[in-house]
Amino acid sequence: MRRHGLLEAINSAAEAVKRGGVIVYPTDTVYGIGCDPFKIDAVERVIHAKMREKKPAPVLVSDLDQLLEVAEPTEEELEAAIRLWPGAVTIVMAKRPELPDLVTAGEKTVGVRMPAHIVPLLIMQKARRPLVGTSANISGEPSAATIDQIPSSVLEKVDVVVDAGRTHRQLPSTVVKIQNRRVIVLREGAVSREEVEKRIGLK
Repeated sequence: MRRHGLLEAINSAAEAVKRGGVIVYPTDTVYGIGCDPFKIDAVERVIHAKMREKKPAPVLVSDLDQLLEVAEPTEEELEAAIRLWPGAVTIVMAKRPELPDLVTAGEKTVGVRMPAHIVPLLIMQKARRPLVGTSANISGEPSAATIDQIPSSVLEKVDVVVDAGRTHRQLPSTVVKIQNRRVIVLREGAVSREEVEKRIGLK
């Protein structure tokens, strides 16, 4: 694990992702641990670092092209994404067959989000890869809003740590499914159901 100044860390993190490494990085919600979701060895390292049993991991994207690499959104889901992103809402969509089942724990869907934070967006743009976007903690324990809140056992298992201070929202994202012009909330988080419905034009 290496720590750097912010700009150097962003570049180092992008290079690590391209090489199949694992990074810790800030988002608009909480700190994440991630990698290229198509690099199975790296995904296994993330799971090991979190001491996580089989459980789906969300994926972060920086643009539409990356979304279409990992998911097959319906027109309704795509319209919702355009209205909700970048932001703290994860939308569950059908996954592309090419996305490894290890990422989704064998499920045929994947939660996708575009974060409203320049650091992960730059990392993904520089690496030209989406990112596994799970929280940087031991599975089942509280999420981290600062690097100091991340267990040392997690930090020791990554290649690059990007420290950009305290995260903005300090809550995990809200996870939703959009179906037949209805918002189904799968996990309450940083954005309320009412705000989601308002932004996609259901209120």
